[in-house]
Amino acid sequence: MVDSVRESYNKICGQWSDFCISRKVNKCIEDFAELLKPQCKILDVGCGTGFPIDDYLAKCGFIVTGIDISEEMIKRAENLNLPGAKFLTEDILNFHPDEQYEAIIAFDSLWHIEHDRQEDIYKILSSLMISGGMLLFTHGKEDGEIIGTMFGEKFYNSAIDGERVKSLLKENGFEILSFIENYREETTGDRDLLVVAKKV
Repeated sequence: MVDSVRESYNKICGQWSDFCISRKVNKCIEDFAELLKPQCKILDVGCGTGFPIDDYLAKCGFIVTGIDISEEMIKRAENLNLPGAKFLTEDILNFHPDEQYEAIIAFDSLWHIEHDRQEDIYKILSSLMISGGMLLFTHGKEDGEIIGTMFGEKFYNSAIDGERVKSLLKENGFEILSFIENYREETTGDRDLLVVAKKV
């Protein structure tokens, strides 16, 4: 399934880049950044082309590491030449860095992970963060799998029940600060779920 998602993102990379280049950074990202310490180390899971989120974070002075399974997306992100930022072709399920992060953002990425690995996500994210680290992610809120379409390419998506997500966050050392279902905001649009949590 990972190979299928990677291939689809590689195919639409140019169209995705053109779409993103005119977008403003999401207000929820701006609000999240206000919670972070200056120059903290941020991991962006599923960073895509790096714009607008990593562009914004790097220019705010944060030290950004972006990972994505799409080689073409990472090439675009590298071409931004953002100060203090690096971009790696990596799968979060098999990512083993030599450092931990003070914040993690997973914006519109976790739902591409296979359904039978969804419960593993929260342990992995926790292992990558320092105590006191901040987490923001978007996701689905209902258990199941679907195949969606974007720019004419098919994309696998899955999620687990929102109440199970709450349990897994708590089991893996997170305090939930905000858990918003049916999130809607002008710069972001509609999302089934937006979560902000702190590793305790």
